[in-house]
Amino acid sequence: MQARSMIAAMASCAAAFLVAPGYASADTLTPGAPDTSGIHAIGKGIKEIGGESLLVLGYAKEGSASSFRVSTVTGLSFRYFVVNNLALSLNASYFVKDDDDAGGRQGGVFTLGASYFINIGKGLFLNPGLAGGGFIGKDFVKGGSTAPNPTVFGGAARAGFGLAFYASPHFSLFARPEAILYVSKQTLGTTSDTVLTLDAGFNVGMSYVL
Repeated sequence: MQARSMIAAMASCAAAFLVAPGYASADTLTPGAPDTSGIHAIGKGIKEIGGESLLVLGYAKEGSASSFRVSTVTGLSFRYFVVNNLALSLNASYFVKDDDDAGGRQGGVFTLGASYFINIGKGLFLNPGLAGGGFIGKDFVKGGSTAPNPTVFGGAARAGFGLAFYASPHFSLFARPEAILYVSKQTLGTTSDTVLTLDAGFNVGMSYVL
């Protein structure tokens, strides 16, 4: 009788060991595998493509002069998960910076970064991220000026922290506060100044899991 009890107990333990990974894997979004019980992790190999739009009030400082401006940054991003919950992201965005009085700047910003997904519920993740790259743009002057518009380029850095929600195995939404720092040089005659432009606002977007 004791031998039968021991065999039964060992069989139960073995069954539990074999079944448990199945439940865990069902909670992980993996390529080609549908979600069955709520997504609690984003698996290695997942690829996403999405669109986003950032509306900000910006602050610019050029030498001793400073100003506030309204900006929009709209673009596309591609994300690839190199390990569970850790993704590399490539972003290409178009920006328009508008000064109420003088003019503004428009151009593109391109960054490569990383973001980590911290699960806080079924399909819901905290999503901090950092990225770096560069930008290129042209200044414009209001009032019909015929002067040539200078081309400006330099480095760029992005940082954000917010929420991402996977509504289904193929669709996610995100919303987060985000900041973009642009760094460039401006030369006037023999004087060269470092130009720092900081845009900070709220970024919203959606992604499709390929």
